[in-house]
Amino acid sequence: MLSTYEFLLIKRFLFSKKTDGYISVFSYFSVIGIMIGVAAIIIVMSVMNGFREELTTRLLGINGHLNIYSQSGQIAHNEIKLINDLKIKNIKIFPLIETQALLISNETSKGVYLRGYENIDLMDTHFLNNKIVKGHLFTDNPNDIVIGYALANRLGLAVGEKIKIAIPKTDKTIFGNIPRFKTLQIIGVFNVGMYEYDSNFVFTNPVVPRKLLMIEDNNYNKIELFTYDPNNIEQVQLEIDNKIKTMNNQLYSLSWKENNSSLINALNVEKNVMFLILTLIILVASMNIISGLIIFVKEKNKDIAILKTIGLSNSSLMKIFMSIGLLIGLIGTSLGGLLGVIFSKNISSIQNILEKLFKTDLFAKEVYYLSSLPSRLDQIEVLYVVLISLIISLFATVFPAYRSSLIDPIKSLKND
Repeated sequence: MLSTYEFLLIKRFLFSKKTDGYISVFSYFSVIGIMIGVAAIIIVMSVMNGFREELTTRLLGINGHLNIYSQSGQIAHNEIKLINDLKIKNIKIFPLIETQALLISNETSKGVYLRGYENIDLMDTHFLNNKIVKGHLFTDNPNDIVIGYALANRLGLAVGEKIKIAIPKTDKTIFGNIPRFKTLQIIGVFNVGMYEYDSNFVFTNPVVPRKLLMIEDNNYNKIELFTYDPNNIEQVQLEIDNKIKTMNNQLYSLSWKENNSSLINALNVEKNVMFLILTLIILVASMNIISGLIIFVKEKNKDIAILKTIGLSNSSLMKIFMSIGLLIGLIGTSLGGLLGVIFSKNISSIQNILEKLFKTDLFAKEVYYLSSLPSRLDQIEVLYVVLISLIISLFATVFPAYRSSLIDPIKSLKND
């Protein structure tokens, strides 16, 4: 704690009206440097959090948080019932049949992923039910199919038209190997908001893919599980895996994190490296505090000598100069934190203003698959940034403060 006379000396040094007062170019640059560094870290971390959250939402939008497969290629109805009997809270289970297929329309074809769901499973509980933009969801009619809007635009297809779909398996006949295919009618068009999915996925009743793959009735080849907290999918996976072991069959599970481990690791590494790089900005700005305080101590040699002569202790001197440097760091950190939070909260509006001002698209949808720059402010991260900035500022004051305590009052007054 600072005593009354120490506080008065800090106030005197900081707000001196003399030309050699500490409010100089060094302190201004120190405040500005720290402010820019703190603001930059908060803004970049918020954007990366937003981008990760948006990307994760898009990745999970059409894929299960946990997928269960069978080494035999088929999952029996009784195995699905055993998993349902676990009654895990806040999860939804969707058995389906998935396979690669070739969609054929007139003289055009396109490779797609064919997924067959039970219609009753999709009603009001599955994401696809809320993504239909034209027509409606497929019914119990096995000849109905729903395709993505990007795929429909690419092939020039509309609701009501018929298409052929073939799978990479053939039947042997006297005429040779003939691919298995089926003619279906487009009953609806969906838009999940990500081009890769809207152009590569089609959905239908499981009757069609079951016949094409020759899977037994009531069997499937995949089970999707959706949970309200996909970030903690490991807990659900552990419970499922324990049940699978007791069933003594060929089932195994893969979570969305395992399927996208490379992407998640890359995002984490990029975030950590970016944080370290931007922290260097604060570190460089703190050098201004060191240089400014050293010059200030040099200028105040005589005043310090007089203060030590009348009884000011070395510890009080160190506290005074450390408080001055910390105050500069606190001002810069506070301004930077405020600027970073305001910028992160209004980043979409700032993006629109800059795009209109420079008449250019700063965030092209074709490149990033997102129409606007995402941002999610994490209060814990903001607190970490502020604390790190203050700690760096505090350490930057140690050397100049220690140097002030080494001043010999006799030599200083003798020279003056």
